[in-house]
Amino acid sequence: MSSMLGWLPVITMIALVLNGFRLRGQLGWLPVLDDEEPGPHGRFQFVLAKGAELPERTMAAAEDWARRQGLAVLDLIPRGLGVTRALDLARAGLGKDFLANRLASAGGAGHALLVAPRVAEREELIADPDTVTTAGLTTRLKRLACTATDFAVAPGLGALTESPAQRAGRLRAERGLFRAVLPPLVCYAALLTSVVAQPILGLGALALFSLQPYLVFASSPVRPADLHRQVALRLVLDPANWARTLAALWRTRTRGDRVAELRAAYAAELAQGTDRFFESRRPDCPWCGSAALSPHVRCADLVLNKPGRFTLERCAGCGHVFQNPRLNLAGLDFYYRDCYDGEGARTAETAFSAGPAVYRRRAEMVAPFTTPKTWLDVGGGHGHFANLAREVWPETAFDGLDLGAGIEEAARRGWVDRGYRGQFPELAAELAGRYDVLSMFHYLEHTREPFEELDAAAKVLSAGGFLLIEVPNPASGYGRLLRTYWMPWFPPQHQHMIPRDNLVRALTERGFAVVAQDRGRADQSMDLTMALALGLNRLARNPNQPWRPVPATWWRRARYRTIMLAGAPLLVLSWLTDKLAHQVIKRGNGGNAYRVLAQRAG
Repeated sequence: MSSMLGWLPVITMIALVLNGFRLRGQLGWLPVLDDEEPGPHGRFQFVLAKGAELPERTMAAAEDWARRQGLAVLDLIPRGLGVTRALDLARAGLGKDFLANRLASAGGAGHALLVAPRVAEREELIADPDTVTTAGLTTRLKRLACTATDFAVAPGLGALTESPAQRAGRLRAERGLFRAVLPPLVCYAALLTSVVAQPILGLGALALFSLQPYLVFASSPVRPADLHRQVALRLVLDPANWARTLAALWRTRTRGDRVAELRAAYAAELAQGTDRFFESRRPDCPWCGSAALSPHVRCADLVLNKPGRFTLERCAGCGHVFQNPRLNLAGLDFYYRDCYDGEGARTAETAFSAGPAVYRRRAEMVAPFTTPKTWLDVGGGHGHFANLAREVWPETAFDGLDLGAGIEEAARRGWVDRGYRGQFPELAAELAGRYDVLSMFHYLEHTREPFEELDAAAKVLSAGGFLLIEVPNPASGYGRLLRTYWMPWFPPQHQHMIPRDNLVRALTERGFAVVAQDRGRADQSMDLTMALALGLNRLARNPNQPWRPVPATWWRRARYRTIMLAGAPLLVLSWLTDKLAHQVIKRGNGGNAYRVLAQRAG
């Protein structure tokens, strides 16, 4: 242990330098507007934070730059933006690939934005917003103009001061304050431990910490007016800024009233018990009709930690695994609520934005067989797949269908050309014969009647059209090893876990011919990581969740954060292990998911 502590100052100094270069790279690419000469403007709308002043020559320069670069949204960054705010901006997702990355998310500088009329008409823009609202607007507008939103430094724009309360609100909206506070806390702990373990090297690490802003901002497009002061006093000012931010958060807990209302509503529902959310247990397999059923997995809701116990049974006749007894419609409404919307909206958005490579591989699977003109993504959620698939198929019209309101938001964003909200089998007659590709990505396992969904797909596809399905693989070895904590079981939302041979047979019976299958390549390399995350989530029990039966006291919040923080190194280790295992799994047939591409008879 002493030898490890002896190396800590060196490791800390290396980390400070590397992180300094990383932050420098996040800001160093920014273009600087040439606003020396006045010019015409008025073709774009400007949103200015309260107190911000934008000279007409800067407006003209911004419009000229946006027009020449083909931009619809331009976030303007003051050249003299303070060190603290500029570093927050660099950490919030800003980077050179922001413009091209359709799913990138970054908070804005919070001062001024240029917005094209075609985007402004789809988002309610208020006059004189505060800096928190203005910074958050960049995130929302990026979704409406996902390949036409960028940043630029505006020399003529003065920097506004940001109060601790405003900073707390901005960080909470962008990343969640825990994620924002964790890195500096780790840094402070490493610095203090270094000084105690190796005083001389520890003092060197403190000096390097103080000087780091010089590394970040030397020759940078952003030139903080307070740079020298922040460097000279960083050992005092940086922790003090974080302390004031956290104190402001404690004083302005605006979320409390809303959560209290939700907690009361959930308590009233749960007072009636959870048995009413289930249908009677069925005695036979919904896939083949066999009565040879046995319990396969008994588990709880490990994602949201809502009350209830769920059983997945396995059919000895065909291997089908299904929820038995299954949830009724009231139960589905209860357990889906606040998962993809409401309290879970930000987590869901983050999760669905994290796998662009997976979306591209899915879209590319049809390339050897067809050039799609019309594509319907069933279970399309908020349209993340359709948005990324446009990079592969830019001329294709992508529509989406889903039960939730997310598909309407996808249409508003322009991620799908048209969004249909409702039950797929009920809409099939209206959509009959319209599409030459139809996809179901991790949709079929959520449905109550998979055969009806496949029948609807056959009806909606044109003759010779292609059906692309991806579902969890119940034959995965990880499913047997991890049991309850294997994420793809996902109770209570996953109602059917379909063996590959069963799905191929069902497609063949409906006039489809399977033309391609992905097994190992469909693996998402997350089994151990998600099992550990589910275990930590179950142990820690987030006290802020409104269905929790006990109030969210400071002690329960501290316990939750401590457990999640303690598990962070293990999550990193499990993530690395998953990535290594994926190199083997992708060459075989045992991944946690599989894809089937089938062509309807012409």
